[in-house]
Amino acid sequence: MSFSDQDHHPLEEALGAQSPFWSEFRVECGGMEESWTTARAFFDDAAAIDAFMNYERTHHSHMDDKTCAALMMIDYCYVFMLATIPLVAASGIVPDLTPERIALRMFDDRHDHDGEVHDVRRADIRYLSQRFSTDRLSLGHHPDATLLPGRGELCDAFRVAIENHFSALIEVLVKRSGLGRPALWRLVADAVAGRWLEVGRHLNCLGQARQDAMRVVKHTGSPLYNKQLHFFDLTLHDDNRKPIGSWTFRARGGCCRYYTVAEGALCSTCVLKKPEIRDAELLDTMRRHVALLTAGQPT
Repeated sequence: MSFSDQDHHPLEEALGAQSPFWSEFRVECGGMEESWTTARAFFDDAAAIDAFMNYERTHHSHMDDKTCAALMMIDYCYVFMLATIPLVAASGIVPDLTPERIALRMFDDRHDHDGEVHDVRRADIRYLSQRFSTDRLSLGHHPDATLLPGRGELCDAFRVAIENHFSALIEVLVKRSGLGRPALWRLVADAVAGRWLEVGRHLNCLGQARQDAMRVVKHTGSPLYNKQLHFFDLTLHDDNRKPIGSWTFRARGGCCRYYTVAEGALCSTCVLKKPEIRDAELLDTMRRHVALLTAGQPT
């Protein structure tokens, strides 16, 4: 059955409902067209992988292959997690994420982050299949649906889909760069937790988001599992020890290797940073942020 033959398909409706999340690239259902490639074909294309890694090297010409591979994984995860986690978190839908049924259309863009403009690599995402898993009884009767018993099983389905989708790409990057499998899987897990946290803030369901993300990345035996990755809270106090506000952060389990770049540094929640130093630096950043808000300045 073609996509145009079905009205009010749950996946199509979910894509429409979550479209505010996708301002940087398109996320849609459809068929293969010229200029698109499947994720599987991309993973199997040595020239395309080299081109992506060389793109990462354009930011710092001296970067080694391991760092290029780490940054490539982070960029790919940025698109993949943003295209999928809002569907899981808000619509209770895990699409068919097998690499043969995900189409990509790569492009380069410029992105404003904290007042600085950066060159970024992004991709439009197209779901080639309308099959999906869901924990919602109202959607489970659809012929394209696999109904799951509950929220935990939905998160399990998403975890398995991530493992299946990324395993081939990780094998390619291990051979191409020499960066180890555990290091690459840690970056994927970090992306899951970080994006779920942001989606939870946007949807005002931070507690559920934390629980769901941990269900995905803390499954014993999964390549996503590592001890270091977790969420933690910090509370900022005024000079009289009165709480000003609390924030939730993701403690990374993996490392982007940016510290290996000339003039590079450890990220704010880097796994290589001592927790007490990390927390003090984050509190200082929060204090400056609050001061700017109080003064009515943009942050």
